[in-house]
Amino acid sequence: NGGDGLVVARNLLDYSDDVLVVMLKREDNLSENCKANLETFKNFGGHVLFLGKDISLESLMKEIRKRDIVVDSIFGTGLKGEVKGEISKIIEGINLFAKYVVSVDIPSGVDTNTGKILGSAIKADLTVTFFLPKIGHVLFPGRELAGKLKVANIGIPKFFREDTMIRRRIIDMKTVSNIIPKRPPDSHKGTFGTVLIIGGSKLYSGAPVLVALGALKVGAGLSIILTPHPYNTVATGNFPEIVSVPIETSDGFFEEKSVKEVMEYLGKANVVVLGPGISRYSKTVEFVRKLLPNIDVPLVLDADGLNAIAGELELLKRKQPTVITPHPGELARLVGKSVSDVKYNYVLVEDLARRYQCTVVLKSATTIIASSDFTYFNLTGNTGLAVGGSGDVLSGMIGGFMAQGVDTTNAAIAGVYIHGLASEKFPDDVSGLTPSDLLKIIPSVMKEVRGWTSSSP
Repeated sequence: NGGDGLVVARNLLDYSDDVLVVMLKREDNLSENCKANLETFKNFGGHVLFLGKDISLESLMKEIRKRDIVVDSIFGTGLKGEVKGEISKIIEGINLFAKYVVSVDIPSGVDTNTGKILGSAIKADLTVTFFLPKIGHVLFPGRELAGKLKVANIGIPKFFREDTMIRRRIIDMKTVSNIIPKRPPDSHKGTFGTVLIIGGSKLYSGAPVLVALGALKVGAGLSIILTPHPYNTVATGNFPEIVSVPIETSDGFFEEKSVKEVMEYLGKANVVVLGPGISRYSKTVEFVRKLLPNIDVPLVLDADGLNAIAGELELLKRKQPTVITPHPGELARLVGKSVSDVKYNYVLVEDLARRYQCTVVLKSATTIIASSDFTYFNLTGNTGLAVGGSGDVLSGMIGGFMAQGVDTTNAAIAGVYIHGLASEKFPDDVSGLTPSDLLKIIPSVMKEVRGWTSSSP
């Protein structure tokens, strides 16, 4: 990355006489491109020191302390292997002593393809990359280490950046504004579809209520809950806008004998959300496995509905569209791997989506959405979403969009983006955000997104 850094340094000479370049390689080890840029920088009057020959590590640390800006162009996007030894010490020194750090392309030490730290990594205030963002910019910890990200135009035509062959994309407001369904003036509740939520148990009676409200808040015409008796009263006693139907069970959990009664209501649904709050009770696992083949409408499978099919992934192969919404723990159980193996593992998510022809939503600080064709990274949201029930609201939002005729992938894109954007209306450093808080502002956030224009910030 030295050549890019030297170009930056040469341009900085237009603004300051005090620009110092410290080369970390011997001159005879530089690439031809880097040598050419080094000579150009010198010809413009630039000041260059070679580490070990002209400046010691200790003196370099002193320079880092006194400079207003440090430009990091140690490694670029092609870094392979761990950062060790003297370079690692320099990176640690920059992180400790630099006043403001600008990284060229990607913070040195961050893996471009995963965002992981390769031994040691720069913590930048600003990263300037070229053409398009890299995956390492959007997945943690690389996303945090990059600081503010600026994508510089280097003359590549716009149509290349918008090429439909670019299979991995960042979700933006423009995209979501085009997904939100229009609301015709001559419509009625049937126009906007019915979401049927099959969920809840005596352990988690509130989860399906949050799903039902999430669906209504994004515009679904009707939310119906099927839940074990007597826990339907959680909805009926507090939210008259929700239809909540009691299902008779032996002990407050769905069981295999519940399938017949539940099936009587499937014909009322445009989309089913299955799983929130049902628990991992062994009889409920059998209920899910027996019910799934009988659901002949689009499906959102979430929470313990996903846990129930661990080891039985063939159940995902359905004629109707399916969305699954695991967090890393649920995905790990689903595929039989560790949480560390699946977190931010977009390749695994893509493979799952292709293999089972479904839309996969891997929920995390950067949520990954994969269909059989494309992968999307969502950057909205904050730590306020790290609370029980926020995932239930999201499942309802996705189901609500699907009920209105939005395809599964676009429903997931819109749901995840708006869900995250709603959390950003609350300060990131203030704890106590609840799913109920999110629900209150979803309509106003949707109005904001719907009103997006090319002049919007």
